[in-house]
Amino acid sequence: MIMIILEGYVFYMLVALVGISIGYHRYFTHNSFKANSYIEILMLFSGLICGNRSVLTWAGVHRMHHAHSDTKKDPHSPTYLGIPSVLFSTWSVTYMPGRYITDLMKNPRVVFFHRYGNIMYAIYCISILLYGLTAFYIFVVSPFVMAWLGFGLLNYIAHKDGEAKDIPMLNVIGLGEGWHKYHHAHPGATSLNKYDIAGVLIEVIRTK
Repeated sequence: MIMIILEGYVFYMLVALVGISIGYHRYFTHNSFKANSYIEILMLFSGLICGNRSVLTWAGVHRMHHAHSDTKKDPHSPTYLGIPSVLFSTWSVTYMPGRYITDLMKNPRVVFFHRYGNIMYAIYCISILLYGLTAFYIFVVSPFVMAWLGFGLLNYIAHKDGEAKDIPMLNVIGLGEGWHKYHHAHPGATSLNKYDIAGVLIEVIRTK
């Protein structure tokens, strides 16, 4: 059982690194670097495996977060939204100004995953389930639960005192995301620290 849990954690860290930290966050949201279409698809699918929202929603909300960080307009502020909502990533927005996602709407791969992501995710889950419950836990349940709770915990702890803070230990749930204060000070940075694994991998996959 311990090995199964460990395998689920390792798989989560891989897809969260590629899909969320590098893909959804630094690439699609902050345009920190350029990559080819094949890498884009890999990042989008990895983010999908983590059970995340469409990158349009994810990036739009995160851009709103940066624009209104730790204020009443911050869509996932633990101070104003409430701890449970942030901790369990149940936050949502009722209105998102188009300026936050206009550039992403021009990307055909982003639009395709936005429209058909739920179908692709359902097919993925069913396909994994055919291999058995152990595989389903490792490749479906683990990344889904750990991503939602992990990044919810990151948003809560890193902002619970009303300002962004660096919490290096949070890298155990989101590789590279623990240097949160640095990220807010330098949102376009590809690397947040010399030990940032996400930053190292970006240098390998980037085209410029």
